[in-house]
Amino acid sequence: MATIKDVAQRSGISIKTVSRVINGASSVRANVRAKVEQAIRDLNYRPALAARQLASGRSFIVAMIAPRLTFSYFAGLMVASASACRAAGHHLVLEVVDAAELSQHGQWQLQLSCEPDAVIVVPPFSDDPRMIEALCALGKPLVRIAGKNDGIGHSVEVHDHAIAQEMAAYLVGKGHTRLAMIAPPHSQMAAEERLEGFRDGLAEHGIELAASCIVRGTMRFESGVAAFKELMALPQRPTAIFAANDVMALGAMSTALRLGFRVPQDIAIAGFDNAVEGQMCFPTLTSIHQPIEEIAEAAVNLALGRGHGAGSFHHRLVIRESA
Repeated sequence: MATIKDVAQRSGISIKTVSRVINGASSVRANVRAKVEQAIRDLNYRPALAARQLASGRSFIVAMIAPRLTFSYFAGLMVASASACRAAGHHLVLEVVDAAELSQHGQWQLQLSCEPDAVIVVPPFSDDPRMIEALCALGKPLVRIAGKNDGIGHSVEVHDHAIAQEMAAYLVGKGHTRLAMIAPPHSQMAAEERLEGFRDGLAEHGIELAASCIVRGTMRFESGVAAFKELMALPQRPTAIFAANDVMALGAMSTALRLGFRVPQDIAIAGFDNAVEGQMCFPTLTSIHQPIEEIAEAAVNLALGRGHGAGSFHHRLVIRESA
């Protein structure tokens, strides 16, 4: 097996500088880093994590706090974050937290399986007061994906409000005047921007989103089912439904089809996330694409002190058959 000395000899760079490259030091010149990284690839060198930890006093681990959910949004974030960590010479460790336990009264403690160098937290925990308090107590660099920019750690902002406005304009442009939304739970402050953006987008076209046309979901499939039934029981049924995520949109659409509604002829349905599941159903789901890879890379860079904040992410409306 190749050693760090082999990498140094192959690249013509000192062992000390090779070590700095392996440990993700940002002060190494780009041309020097490129030589070392090429030598690492040529030799298929794999630095021993335990040796790096012992030599540096760091764990080279980034912990991601995530809910016990398996939606493709979370899977995409995890995979992209793991790739970004690996590129930076770190490892991603997933720490799963049960949202139900967190919301219960009484004593709740965050228990991690490792001692990370930094922590990334994803929705719905990015703005949860108990979670934020527990993470701040760790004293580690903290990055909140889709969290409020309130000075607590770093926040990777996603512009849900603006893109939800665009969805409203699109649906109105298709001729819809009676619209409804399957909204996120009150606890998800980031996703709440999707409701506010949709409401504001409709108002720009002189359309009010009535309170009766806002049904709160849980971001799960079954809540999309229940929400659709509730909306279709209104005296004036909506002709278009926007759901705060694709999973709820799919719950609504499956129920619509099961009950004999035609999509989109009788009821148009759109979601948010551009999940792969929405591309595998019929009709395919109109949705909003989030650049998950860019978001994950920005979060990892901030966690490791390599970034100064994320720029504008390129969300886009993906028009398919359902709306």
